[in-house]
Amino acid sequence: MKTEEFLKYLKLHRNYSDLTVQSYESDLRQFEEFLFKDDNRPLERDDDSLISVNAVRSWIMTMTENGITSRSINRKISALKSYFKWVQQNDTEFKNPMLKIIPPKMSKRKLSALSKDDITGLLSARPDGSDFDAFRNFLITEILYATGIRQAELLAIEEKDISFENKQLRILGKGNKERIIPIDSKLITDIIKYIDLKHRYNISESKLMVNKDGKPLSKYQLYALVHKLLENINVSERSAHIFRHTCATHLVNEGADIVNVKNLLGHSSLKATEVYTHTTVEQLKKEYKRSFEQNFNN
Repeated sequence: MKTEEFLKYLKLHRNYSDLTVQSYESDLRQFEEFLFKDDNRPLERDDDSLISVNAVRSWIMTMTENGITSRSINRKISALKSYFKWVQQNDTEFKNPMLKIIPPKMSKRKLSALSKDDITGLLSARPDGSDFDAFRNFLITEILYATGIRQAELLAIEEKDISFENKQLRILGKGNKERIIPIDSKLITDIIKYIDLKHRYNISESKLMVNKDGKPLSKYQLYALVHKLLENINVSERSAHIFRHTCATHLVNEGADIVNVKNLLGHSSLKATEVYTHTTVEQLKKEYKRSFEQNFNN
């Protein structure tokens, strides 16, 4: 397989982010490893034209038997589809093995979201600003909830991306697509306070989110601190992504226009945003049922 060439194509010609390219690489390397482990497929390891439909199906079956979720398997299938489509673009005679692959059905994904009380509790414990880590973690909570941005987008923010005068935040999202997010005065004030705190610690790093050593915060450090922040809250997901779900859900619940929510989140299609409408409908059903049960039981 020409994995290295394909990854360069994604980065240089499709402008995919480093994280997205890493995800493609991980999935393709796993497929390569499967081919190398299977002694019955020695030629398929080096020649794309010899990779058969059965080889792909066998890989999918192996992942299923190993307990890999349908969602993860479908992501890996998508990576293979992209790869072989690229191969086909460079070789019109190439017979694409993915054309006969049917992805496994996925169960509907239940989105976790924090309640209004959860958010109030997190934002009520405002640090005084003397503890660098505590104030940075508080600001992370504020930004994630107020903007609904992705984890990678948060870590990529530089101080120059913040317009204090216009109260705006510039975000470079998936596919290097830029979007502008409005932020309120209170958040602007806290960002200024945090930047002053960075200066007090003699931190000159342009990235907004850093550790006390002045180095950009890593995704692993972000995951650990968010997990710690949410450890006393009863939710199934304790990652930065839950704040994205929470922001969108609360906006839709408050009557925000779905198109505006789409633009805020940086979704490429309305379909991806409509899941929050479905979440709201399910919540409405629960409230409706609970209300009637109370009335009939009185």
